[in-house]
Amino acid sequence: MSRYEFQEEMIGVGGFGKVRRGRDTELDREVAVKTLNPILSAFSEAEQERFKREARTLAKLSHPNIPAVYDVDFSLGKFEIYFQFIDGQNLKNLIEQNGPAQISSARAWFHQIASALEHAHKLGIIHRDVKPENIVITPDMETAYLVDFGIALSGAEAKRLTGSDYVIGSPGYMSPEQSAGDPLDHRTDLYSLGVTFWEALAGKRMAVGNYEYLASTNEAIPGSIDDLIIDCLEPKERRVTSARLFSTRLTGALSQSKPLSDVLAHGKLHEWANLIEEMSASEFMSLPPGQRVLIMVKIVDVVGSNEHQLAYAAERFLDLMLTRGVLMDKEDYREIAKPSVQWAFEREFASGVGKESLRDGMEKAAFVARDGAYDVLVEEILSYLKIVDLTTKEDWYLHTMREVVQALMANPECNTVASDLGAALRQLNRVQRSKPWRSASRF
Repeated sequence: MSRYEFQEEMIGVGGFGKVRRGRDTELDREVAVKTLNPILSAFSEAEQERFKREARTLAKLSHPNIPAVYDVDFSLGKFEIYFQFIDGQNLKNLIEQNGPAQISSARAWFHQIASALEHAHKLGIIHRDVKPENIVITPDMETAYLVDFGIALSGAEAKRLTGSDYVIGSPGYMSPEQSAGDPLDHRTDLYSLGVTFWEALAGKRMAVGNYEYLASTNEAIPGSIDDLIIDCLEPKERRVTSARLFSTRLTGALSQSKPLSDVLAHGKLHEWANLIEEMSASEFMSLPPGQRVLIMVKIVDVVGSNEHQLAYAAERFLDLMLTRGVLMDKEDYREIAKPSVQWAFEREFASGVGKESLRDGMEKAAFVARDGAYDVLVEEILSYLKIVDLTTKEDWYLHTMREVVQALMANPECNTVASDLGAALRQLNRVQRSKPWRSASRF
């Protein structure tokens, strides 16, 4: 019996390799195998040996945001590398489904990706193909993995393998020196990182040579983020010098240095959002009444606006206040909960129906809300479910709504409403079981 069993369907296909998902039967764990068999027919034994040495170098990578290399198979007729299988969805698909990422999520992901690149660069390994397709986000949206570290091929070697003047990399993400086929160092990855970061925040691909400022279209993003990205796009002599520096500057771009009263009086929306993000629910409630009311008035005004450039800021405000406001009075919290339900499940956006960030935020709030805020969440969810035809809803909707209801029931505050929530949960389960099986993952 073979140690590895694989699915026939490919989960990834690149210029020189194919990736399949499988299982290590001896260690009972999922794996991904990348097959690079074209190398066997295109290169001499000496050249093949160089590629094998590089594959062994990849095995030295040991970082929480890089899939581990488990094994290699260079036996007769094979050139295969076995990796840790990562369950999740690549960033490209997430952007296509959900539109621009919230700055708080993108910040966490790109800190992790920058850390992964810094680790690789210290070992002398250049990724060469940083792009949304090669960043995998786990289903809980908490962790990002940088995948598909490739075997380095020179321009001449690539031409021999493909029969054309093929440049290693992906158009639109490659640095100028990479596009020109010039020698590379780690700075080419930093260029690609900047392009990819911009795409995550813009929700679309960057038009090379025509930079569009994020801060001008999304008031939740500070201009310092644009400054960081532009510095990644500079000629390599002036480019951000390391992934560690990228991460440091990302932290600084989103830090809050102004006094609270100054931000509330004169700050921009991204400064307001950063201020709220740094607070806990109890810290928010400890603010002077005037400051709390001012924050709520601002949020309600932004959420109620139909201005396109305020939509991302409104989404972020709602996401933050779902958890920061769980100790508020009942009717104050309703101003957050009511629009959140609509934005999470019903409102139509360019990327589709609803916002995943708000569905996640609502699930977290459902578990930690207390007193009046808990009552409001229950009332808004149950009222909403009464007017919705669940039989018309997709599996992602039923799945995420069930998660919210279960969180409300798991909350210690759940007493008199337990039977009503239980009935809603049973109805969600019945409807979903009655549908033909489809993947519930929209994440």
